[in-house]
Amino acid sequence: PTFEESIDALYNSIRHRLDTEEYIDEAGYVFNQSGHRYWQVPLKKDVLILDIDTRKPNGKNELWNKQKLNWESLESMMSASFMNHFLYSRIHGYDYKFFNAAHMPNHYDTWIKPHILSSLLQSYRFVIFIDADATIQHLSVPLEWLFNRWSITPTTSIAMPVDTKIVVNGDAEASCDSKGRTVLNTGFIVVQRVGRAMEMLDAWAGCTGEERYRGCGRWREEWSHEQRAFSEYVRYEFGGDGAVVVSILEIPCDDAMGYPGLFDLDWVLTNCTGQFIRHHTLDKGMAIRSANTAMLQSMAEVMQSALLSRKDDFWVSEDNGGWLSKFTSN
Repeated sequence: PTFEESIDALYNSIRHRLDTEEYIDEAGYVFNQSGHRYWQVPLKKDVLILDIDTRKPNGKNELWNKQKLNWESLESMMSASFMNHFLYSRIHGYDYKFFNAAHMPNHYDTWIKPHILSSLLQSYRFVIFIDADATIQHLSVPLEWLFNRWSITPTTSIAMPVDTKIVVNGDAEASCDSKGRTVLNTGFIVVQRVGRAMEMLDAWAGCTGEERYRGCGRWREEWSHEQRAFSEYVRYEFGGDGAVVVSILEIPCDDAMGYPGLFDLDWVLTNCTGQFIRHHTLDKGMAIRSANTAMLQSMAEVMQSALLSRKDDFWVSEDNGGWLSKFTSN
């Protein structure tokens, strides 16, 4: 069997069904789908899981180095999170690509996102971008189930999580656009090739040229770069009327932003714990631990399922009348 066939067979016992209303995680928390179930058939190769970075994770003890990887001494956040994303794609039959992008002159490196999304979306129905400091926490849960939970419809062009609100230099509105609305975080982006999606990505990519959006040039290298540009300009032009077509959808912050412990910081104002997508914006080193936890948790569930399905073969039980009583009766 191929690697893909082996992973498919291995994880089949725990892959979460699309027609299941609830998902209960290992801590006992219950998550539900929304009222509308638009996605009832696996999308498979219509979906691309995408990693983009100008850095090359091919150095010593990194993922794309030919030498054997030493997980115990792994220090590469990118290697850990990219393995997490890759494994997730194999479990659910999605395509996967790592795009090693070139630096854009006079732009912060995260500006590569809209350009590459626009290029790759032409070959897929959905492109899902995930930041190098973000991990998928429940590998058994398919995107289609999450789409139903988040109310992503066949007419949704783009979806991103609402950002965590923080205080920067005493400014509690630092995570908001000029209208006071919390920005959307571009660490997790769902783009669907529908409606004006391509036009939206092109408008976003060209924002700093200021032909369409006057003043956008300031975000070339000023924080929060392409993220602020999208929330400041693009979402107001392409947001839809909210009644018939929701072309830009906001994913709940707690589902796809933050991580446990983030809210302990006194300058973080929203308690987002990354229930499904854990984004380690302020402690990137934690991405290794989160990737480790997610992958080991999934393997533990697989082994538990295998043992329970053949309990009669693996479990040997002795009651008080068994042979051991002969050696303990005196």
